[in-house]
Amino acid sequence: MHGRSLKLPSFAAEVRRELASRSSGGLRRGGRAELAGLVDACGELDADGATLKTLSAAVARSAVRLFRGVLSLDSTLTPAESDRFGRPVYAVRAAGEQAVRAVEGLRAERLARDSASRTAYLSGAFQGCGSVAGPGGRGGHHLEFVHRDREFTERVAAFSRAPLRIVRRRGRWVAYTKSADGVTTVLSQLGLHDAVLQYEARAIVGEAKANANRVTNFDSANAGRTAQAAAKQQRALESLDGENLPEALAEMLSLRLEHPDASLTELARLSGLSRSAVNHRLRRLVALAESRER
Repeated sequence: MHGRSLKLPSFAAEVRRELASRSSGGLRRGGRAELAGLVDACGELDADGATLKTLSAAVARSAVRLFRGVLSLDSTLTPAESDRFGRPVYAVRAAGEQAVRAVEGLRAERLARDSASRTAYLSGAFQGCGSVAGPGGRGGHHLEFVHRDREFTERVAAFSRAPLRIVRRRGRWVAYTKSADGVTTVLSQLGLHDAVLQYEARAIVGEAKANANRVTNFDSANAGRTAQAAAKQQRALESLDGENLPEALAEMLSLRLEHPDASLTELARLSGLSRSAVNHRLRRLVALAESRER
């Protein structure tokens, strides 16, 4: 394959795309609240109209449909610029005095009290400034809304069914959750049930891999300690002279030196003794060797 390799969309991009694809131009319930959340998240209002900017082409197309379906406004969609990473930024512009009045009227949705409107607002907000880490990643569980305005993040936290913490980070306000339950609760609230199943499935695989790594590391550490203990025992036994030992210990010394890699069970079988007796005699031999070194 020539040229740059194809980069797969992130989990967050897929979530935004799914939310945007469900927008039906305001024909479904909550279209007005969804547009309000989207405008508050990534829109700017000036004297001549309103502009929404997003990295997602799907979200941009959704904004065009919502402007038409909710506010009966025509809008234009153009690639406005590139961000500092070279990614295209899409701009949706609704111009004119009518657009200014209509968008200002959306502010009433910030006071929504019913669950459906709050969820629709949250959907728009996520499309505009939300992100979620893919399950099983190194960063762990993480879902957030990042915005310049603290009041907006407080509203998002109030509308979310999952508790969201609010912090100041690099000049912006962040409402976030770092728990698996918090992430899946928000995704479920947004109606993204397939994403919840996908998230939980990936999380289970990621947790299984993490557990396997922990077991492997634990086993490796145990193996290392066992090897060190065996080497230490071997060095100690090699320093002893069997002729100066009681017959029982001398026989065990000779057997161990002859079979340095044998387990206690194998030594017990070779000597005709119990594992406990073999272990006891080896301990006595090591103690004798260490006492002579002092």
